[in-house]
Amino acid sequence: MIYHNKFGTNSKKIIVGIHGWGGTNNTFLPIQKKLNDEFTMINFDLPGYGKSKKPSIWDLENIVDSLAVEINKVTNKDVDILGNCSGALISILLSKSKKLKVGNLFLIDPFSKAPWYFRIFTNKIIGDYAYSITFQNPLGRIFTNLSLRKKRKEETDLTSSFKNVDKETSINYLKMLIELEGTDVMKNINCKPIIINGENTFKDAIKSVDYFTDIWPNLNVIKIKDVGHLPIEESTEKIIEIVSRK
Repeated sequence: MIYHNKFGTNSKKIIVGIHGWGGTNNTFLPIQKKLNDEFTMINFDLPGYGKSKKPSIWDLENIVDSLAVEINKVTNKDVDILGNCSGALISILLSKSKKLKVGNLFLIDPFSKAPWYFRIFTNKIIGDYAYSITFQNPLGRIFTNLSLRKKRKEETDLTSSFKNVDKETSINYLKMLIELEGTDVMKNINCKPIIINGENTFKDAIKSVDYFTDIWPNLNVIKIKDVGHLPIEESTEKIIEIVSRK
């Protein structure tokens, strides 16, 4: 079972929300709170996260295909996709599914390569321990959030969502996404890609724009001023404005 949360009343424009690493469908709650009648949004808990069951096999192709099937169960209309952080990479793969017709692909801070410090968590020797002290320990989350204060606004928290995340799920998603590096699976999409970066986000996310510009000639890049890695929280109205455009 893949859980989803649906809100909004404008059935003419449907946005599918795909959360990032360590998140759930709650990533999009700020949009729900400020949405008027701009669009309807369907937000999923990726398999293993939130209220969705773990996949029987940790295979990204199967996970993406199962998401496409679930989207078709909820709506048979054309959709736009809003992918947040690592969820942006899953959104790119989802947009290539033959089961869906995707118009706009909104990608918040997609990384073309995982930052070096993320790779620590996939290390066979110290990965589990490093993940536990960083994200499963309250003091670890506080320290990590403080160390990332330049990448977010003061009132936001980059680690709070990891409090109840299953470690196996989190690490397996990271491994699957790292395995995409060096492949051509991100190429040849059949929709309009729009990358959204916060001005103060991670340097790796900003550098990744060059990679995506090379493979997508029709790419549009939007940078939001005075915002870090959490545009959905830090600039909700701007995100709603962007994804509402035709």
